[in-house]
Amino acid sequence: MWFGYSPIRLVLFLIIFNSIFLPVADCAPDVYRIGVLSVHGEKNDTMNQWLPTAEYLSTNIPNTTFEVIPLDYDEVTLAIANEDIEFFYVNPMVYVEMARLHGAGRIATFQPTWNNSSYTGLGGVIFTRSDRDDINSLQDLKGASFMAVSENSFGGFLVPMGELKNSGIDHKKDLGELTFGQTHDKVVLSVINGDVDAGSVRTGALEKMVLEGSIDIKDIKVLDQNEYVDYPLLVSTDLYPDWMFGKVASTPETISNKVSIALLSMPPDSNAAIALDSTGWSVPASYSPADNLMKDLRVSLYVDYGKVPPAQLLVQYWYILVLVIMLFVIVEVHSRLKLEKAKKARLEESNDLKDLFTDIMRHDLMNPVHVIKGFSDVLYSKETDIEKKESLKIIIEQTDHLIAMIGSASKLAKLESNTDVEFEVQDIGNILWMVADSFSLAFAEKDMKLDFRSCGEYPSHVNNIIEDVFSNLISNALKYSPRGSTVKIEVLDEGDSWKIMVTDEGDGIPDGIKPHVFERFKRADKKGIKGSGLGLAIAKRIVEIHNGSLGIEDNPSGSGSVFWVMLKKA
Repeated sequence: MWFGYSPIRLVLFLIIFNSIFLPVADCAPDVYRIGVLSVHGEKNDTMNQWLPTAEYLSTNIPNTTFEVIPLDYDEVTLAIANEDIEFFYVNPMVYVEMARLHGAGRIATFQPTWNNSSYTGLGGVIFTRSDRDDINSLQDLKGASFMAVSENSFGGFLVPMGELKNSGIDHKKDLGELTFGQTHDKVVLSVINGDVDAGSVRTGALEKMVLEGSIDIKDIKVLDQNEYVDYPLLVSTDLYPDWMFGKVASTPETISNKVSIALLSMPPDSNAAIALDSTGWSVPASYSPADNLMKDLRVSLYVDYGKVPPAQLLVQYWYILVLVIMLFVIVEVHSRLKLEKAKKARLEESNDLKDLFTDIMRHDLMNPVHVIKGFSDVLYSKETDIEKKESLKIIIEQTDHLIAMIGSASKLAKLESNTDVEFEVQDIGNILWMVADSFSLAFAEKDMKLDFRSCGEYPSHVNNIIEDVFSNLISNALKYSPRGSTVKIEVLDEGDSWKIMVTDEGDGIPDGIKPHVFERFKRADKKGIKGSGLGLAIAKRIVEIHNGSLGIEDNPSGSGSVFWVMLKKA
């Protein structure tokens, strides 16, 4: 026997085995799955188009393997919700739905090409047969039979229906019959063959069929055609961001950042880009227009948007009753109102003086400060002496600080003298999502995670200035939190109010300072972090205008703070 039963030989064998085979096991690549929305069941085509991208990512990100999983609409939404995949590629409607419901994030926006030139934007084409003299505009579609691609098609259904609504046509009531062809080709051929009066497809579908020789463009009449600078395709609608490459909520920021860098660096002449008919990828666009369109059409997660539950109707009815009672009270205290009117006149005179001072501060003081800033920038760019350059840098930084202070002070003065603010019912969750989305790149730069998941609608009577409150709290949490930490946003049901909480993992604020953080020019000792000392004072005033409250407490999960806002329910 080679080893026999010698203990020494057995130990030697194990040492050799470990040194050869275990390192191989340790170097096994991490596997990441990309769920790709495959429309109309064309999963084989989807796989062929995306395999080069998976190979590109696996090659450019060391020690990784990327797999492509073609999925239909129901499969991809379920996979994202259950976090069975790490990344996904979907249309704008699916992305908005997944971001709002499951905390999905943006990585990059698809950059398509046509005739070897890159273009930006996705829209819809509404068309009829060229010989239909009775249909020349969208208004002529009332009572007409109409075919779209599918209810889940963003460019082939949702965008065109939004355009019809803008023209005063409700696709659910005004069209004679609405059917779905499930593919762009079937919609186009059904219109040309006279099976339906008109139809809609996404931009690029008609040009693709012409290029393939399937149709003659002379057989098509595009309705209400729009033209955009450097946009090469036929289009009837507004343009929206193209399809999104995103990540599920649990995907680590480290691999997400590497994928983002790899996609944004993809060469236009690479096999991956060519296979997708693209020039690569661009920085993720804002999908707020798609979100607003879905809300306007009451589709997907917005089916019940704007509907008031019966219990809430009852509450609103009793408020009306209270208002009627208050009218009688007003009659009884008419004499008191006369006295208050005189006081109000004196107060308005005082506010006029404050507004005058605010205007002087904003214009007459800001103008020379901008002149100083401009000359300092010019001198800094031309100066070669290191010591002088450092001095100029300090002047520029302090000038920027002064500009921020003047702007904040002006805003606070206006708010303190402003009592005539209009309110309307808005969804607090939607406002939070929009504000949080604007900080996505800033969070990525600090390798931080923003954890916000909407669990429904949170209606409240608010003015748009409430966005400044949420922006200030999220901005502070971002500035005062360490790299790699998490900022959490929650909306809690507190009976007749919504409690909005922004939790960070920073150093926290000492108990002795907490009562003063909402005062003017009061800041915790945050060396090296810029600020005017007025942000929280402005936030407090805005909340007071809304008859709400603003507070702070320690993060119960560890280090950091929890800033909260209480707003009345609508």
